[in-house]
Amino acid sequence: MLGFPTQKQYLTAPLCFIAILFLLEVTKPVSMQWFGFIPGDILNGEVWRLMTGQMLHTNFNHVLLNVSGVALVWALHGEYYNTKHYVVAICISLILVGIGILLFGGNTNYAGVSGILHTLIVYGAIIDIKKHEKTGWLLLIGITAKVLYELIVGPAQSTKDLIQADVAVEAHLIGCIVGILMGLGYLFFNKAEPNKVDPNKVSLNK
Repeated sequence: MLGFPTQKQYLTAPLCFIAILFLLEVTKPVSMQWFGFIPGDILNGEVWRLMTGQMLHTNFNHVLLNVSGVALVWALHGEYYNTKHYVVAICISLILVGIGILLFGGNTNYAGVSGILHTLIVYGAIIDIKKHEKTGWLLLIGITAKVLYELIVGPAQSTKDLIQADVAVEAHLIGCIVGILMGLGYLFFNKAEPNKVDPNKVSLNK
């Protein structure tokens, strides 16, 4: 459901996230040297790269593509994220997606937040479903179909040309799996509490 929330608590974190993406891009190659997702360096103890490397990109077009994805997440589910919730969701997804890429990404360097965007879309869709929004199911079906298409047929050549790199489809799949896990966590911690009877308001029939 498109909400376009413009209140400060819904805008601050996404705007800061976008600013970080641009900052890391304009400070390349230094940012890539210090923060890039390089599996060998991560395994040698530079664990911050697990998170920071995903916020780097192959070129400016890649940044713009993913910034538009951040804007889409804000438009779809921005009202679900106050600043704290957004920061926590981003950090958890960066860690879990990063671990997934490190384990299953073929020991190759990686760049881009597309895995994180897939996480947030799936996570938001599950919250939609929890709130009885039919769009949640549509989003889940749509993103599942997209990732399956990429796995079976392959990503669009135009996207490869735009970012000047192969599209990391495995990151999209990992992102969706992480989104499901986060969504299940949300459902677990937001169970509807059973109605509690106030003993002071109980009337006895005599």
